[in-house]
Amino acid sequence: MQEKQVLWNANFVKMCVGNFIIFFAFYLLMPLLPLYLSDEFNADKHLIGLVLSGYTMVALVTRLFSGYLVDNFPRKVVLMTCHLLFSILFLGYFITGSLLIFAIIRTMHGAPFGAVTVANSTVAIDVLHPARRAEGIGYYGLGNNIAMATAPVAAMFMYDAHVEFEYIFLTAFLVAFSGFVLVSTIKLSCASM
Repeated sequence: MQEKQVLWNANFVKMCVGNFIIFFAFYLLMPLLPLYLSDEFNADKHLIGLVLSGYTMVALVTRLFSGYLVDNFPRKVVLMTCHLLFSILFLGYFITGSLLIFAIIRTMHGAPFGAVTVANSTVAIDVLHPARRAEGIGYYGLGNNIAMATAPVAAMFMYDAHVEFEYIFLTAFLVAFSGFVLVSTIKLSCASM
């Protein structure tokens, strides 16, 4: 009888946690940005929808090209670059003195988000044993769902506790950057580089 290959190796655990962290940082701001735009810029609901839709549109378009980048350049370099940009752009929310600047930074933020999710998934597949990939990707995807369930709750708790938006943006940055640090320790085989 053949021994079953290990699913939860150190690299895969890091990728699962890294995936959770990316989506936690993303979902931490989701319920609060409409409130922020309304409070800070007196934006109405139509303008809020328009401003926030840029992120999603750019993320979707970026995903079209992300697979090419991951397949044609060193995967870890692509992953680390996208993850770092995704983290740093949370700091951009500190310099939003106008609704236009906020809209530009928020829209730009969609690009590294779209790319890092593709790169992260690809590297997660690379660190799994081929015989366990289907099972592993199922577990990997739980990170998105757990983040979707917990981050908005944490965000609303912070908002209800009257935590200033700047501290919430800082929290999102620190969470995302901790994921960058964690994922930087992943070891890829030469074939995956």
